[in-house]
Amino acid sequence: MHNFYKQVFQYSKTLADSINTHYLELQKGNQKAFKQIFDLLYNSLFSYAISFVNRGEDAEELVQEAFLMIWDRRKMIDESFNVKAYLYKSIHNQALNHIRHLKVVNQHVNDESYIYYSTIEKAKEPNPFLTKALNEAIDKLPERSKLIFQMSRIDGLRHKEIAKTLCISEKTVEVQIRKARLVLQKKLKRFYNEM
Repeated sequence: MHNFYKQVFQYSKTLADSINTHYLELQKGNQKAFKQIFDLLYNSLFSYAISFVNRGEDAEELVQEAFLMIWDRRKMIDESFNVKAYLYKSIHNQALNHIRHLKVVNQHVNDESYIYYSTIEKAKEPNPFLTKALNEAIDKLPERSKLIFQMSRIDGLRHKEIAKTLCISEKTVEVQIRKARLVLQKKLKRFYNEM
C-alpha cells in the first residue's frame, strides 16, 4: 500500500513538472506546448466540469473556455503560476456562473410564459392586426431563428427534440429562441401596450 501512494505521489509530481515545463514554453507562444498541456489535463478537467453541469456539451465548453483564457493570458503570468490550479478554479467559477445563468433564463421563460398565457386568456377575440403583425415579424426573422422558433412555438417541439432534429446543441436552440423572442417583442411592442 505504501508503494501505491509513493507511485501516485511520484506521478503527480511528474505531471506537475511536465505541465510547468510546457507552460514555460506556452508563455513564448508555443502551440505544441499548449496542446500538450491540453492533452495532459483535458480528461480530468472534463470530469470536474461535468460534475457541476451534468451535460457533456456544457462541460466541454467550460474546459475549452478555461484553456482559451490560459492562452489569452499566457504572457501576463510568471513562472510561479500554477496552471492546473488556475484551470480548475476557472472551471469552478464558470460552472457556477453557468448554473446562475440557467436559473435566470428559466425564471425569465416562466415569467414570459405566464404573461403570454394570461394575455391570451384575457383576449376574448383574437386581434387580427396582432396576428398579421406577428406573422409578418416571424417571416422577417433570419432563416435559422425562424425555423427554430416555429419548431418550438408552432410545432410544440421541445428544445431537445429540435436540437436532435437539426444536429445542434440545446444551448444553440435556447439562444436562437431567445433572440427571436426579443426581436418579436420589439416589433410587437405597441400591441403589448394596448392589452
